[in-house]
Amino acid sequence: MRMKKWLQKLPLSSIFLGWCLEVFHGLYIILDDIIDESTTRRGKPCWYKLDDIRMTAINDSLLLQANIYDVLKRKFSSMQCYGDLKEVFDKSLLITSVGVHMDLSTMHQDVLTFTMEQFRQIAAFKTAQYSIYTPIELGLVLIDATNLQSLQIAKNILYEIGIFLQIQDDFLDCYGDPAITGKVGTDIQDKKCTWLVATFLERANTAQKKTLKEFYGKKHEQSVQTVKQLYEDVGLPEIYKTYEDTAYKKIKEDIQQAKGIPQRLCHNLMDKFYKRKL
Repeated sequence: MRMKKWLQKLPLSSIFLGWCLEVFHGLYIILDDIIDESTTRRGKPCWYKLDDIRMTAINDSLLLQANIYDVLKRKFSSMQCYGDLKEVFDKSLLITSVGVHMDLSTMHQDVLTFTMEQFRQIAAFKTAQYSIYTPIELGLVLIDATNLQSLQIAKNILYEIGIFLQIQDDFLDCYGDPAITGKVGTDIQDKKCTWLVATFLERANTAQKKTLKEFYGKKHEQSVQTVKQLYEDVGLPEIYKTYEDTAYKKIKEDIQQAKGIPQRLCHNLMDKFYKRKL
């Protein structure tokens, strides 16, 4: 198979690094599906749902992690940036794992104590670090580690892009079409601290909060529908649309003024994320 023209223009080292990053994402997707007891991912059965896989999927995720470091050693150990690249993956693995732990801890928490601040912290650690910040940090380490100080200054903007992405995921988990998103949402059943429930709690009255506490985190479909009706009652779909428009414009403005990040790439990411359906 002939390599695509745009791939031919990339240094081979950047292609190997991109593979490592995709594998890094993949191992977390495997674990996330197991933790959430999801049934589908991108329109197909989750890896752990296959009859010949099941819980061996956990070991598969460990194999993927091990292969990242093996490829790094084989392809980058002779380069000056090798130690820095490895450190980026180490750091992202730790921060993302902490974010997943924070996300899972909510199942033992009173839903009425969820806050927007808590949601944002979880989203920053669980999503923004590995999906937005880490790829850009890896690219800068590969080409010029001296830019990393500027990247730290722009870290808040990159995290805001990641939080924007997580808020969209939260909305699609509840309101997305599984035929398009490729998965069935489970955030309500799993008692997740999402943007939706945090926003609801900022607007709900006492009676609505009482109903939420009774039905949030329950597995049966009637409870899920009750929670969704509560969301409708406070106008969450309209609130989300306003948020998406406002946040998109604000982040685009911040990107334009930022230094130390690839501005065109970040603009393209925001354009790609805006109004996404999957």
